[in-house]
Amino acid sequence: MAHHGGRRRRGVVMRLVIGQTGAPTAVVNRSVAGFLDASREHEVLLARGGPDALVRAALDPLPPGGLPAGEVERGGSWLGGGRRATTPEDVDAIVAGLAARDVDGLCLVGGNGTMALLDAVARRATERGVALRTAGIPKTIDNDLDGVDHAPGYASAARFVSTVVQDIARDHRAMTSIEPVRIVETMGRATGWLALAATLPVTGDDEHVVHRVHLPELGFDVEEFLTDVAGLVERHGRALVVVSEGVATDLTAAPIHAANHTTLLVGGVARRLAELVTTRLGLPARGEVLGVAQRCASHLVSAADAREAVEVGGLAAATLLDPAAPTAVMVGVQRRPGPGYRAHHPLVPLAEVAARVRTVPERWRRRDPADLGDFHAWLAPLVTPQADSTAAIALEAS
Repeated sequence: MAHHGGRRRRGVVMRLVIGQTGAPTAVVNRSVAGFLDASREHEVLLARGGPDALVRAALDPLPPGGLPAGEVERGGSWLGGGRRATTPEDVDAIVAGLAARDVDGLCLVGGNGTMALLDAVARRATERGVALRTAGIPKTIDNDLDGVDHAPGYASAARFVSTVVQDIARDHRAMTSIEPVRIVETMGRATGWLALAATLPVTGDDEHVVHRVHLPELGFDVEEFLTDVAGLVERHGRALVVVSEGVATDLTAAPIHAANHTTLLVGGVARRLAELVTTRLGLPARGEVLGVAQRCASHLVSAADAREAVEVGGLAAATLLDPAAPTAVMVGVQRRPGPGYRAHHPLVPLAEVAARVRTVPERWRRRDPADLGDFHAWLAPLVTPQADSTAAIALEAS
């Protein structure tokens, strides 16, 4: 819709901006679809390519037809991602650019760094007397975001990891005679949520289990690791170990804690550990890095993840469009009490989630999957197959 004469028309037509920072997830396009559906009577501009587009005020009009239907269920990101270690000058530029374009509301999709940027923009706008409403859509496969029971994107990534690692376990059992040790690396810079997902058992397949899981929250000692692997091989004839990419960073010099994740990680701790197993223990070992497939495998999307991604997108738009609703908030995801799995979406102040890292709770910081029954019960309803919910979700998002 045209925005005539630069005049604000609150309560009639509002001008909103949506952008994404960070990497894609398998369901992020569903969140964008939910946002666009809820704001279809208003004008929406796109900040394509992450925070750089906001700093440059490179805001594109929504193309005719909006988000193509075929993009909703695909991996990747229709908006494009990106990372930037933003400065106070960048925040000033963002606020000035939005004010110059007469923007009423800004929505960003992302994790704790994104919410920190959105919080800074909201604060600076207030200081400058710019009437700007802000709302965040949670998105991270790492699940390290406060204000949520689980972040959209995590459940599908967890389903991918748990499914693939079970197949890797079967393959490993077949190859035990020439490859007794296999070490599988998941994403997760500072937290072990995805590594834990690899331990989810498959009903009736208890024979093919992960033997150990190593989380950044637990620290890491090479000598203890090697002793444990030797013991596992002695007892089981093989050792299947899962490690988070943020484990033992001193072995790889990986820039795990680079500001706003602006330095590329390509994996490697699993391969380095496999080399140590071979050289120190004399046991053939393979290091496997699951890589970016964890965050973009659209064929293993979970039903809960697909549904909730649409919901948080729609609620973010509704929050921006309602002058009576709070601003400077993120749409949360929390479980409702009672039997079965149900979620609701409280609005969480950005100040309560900005730049905070949600680590794995102490009760789930265990290396032996046999001690993770409570975690498995928490995760199981999140990783159910997409089944025949695809059509309903696509229609809701269109």
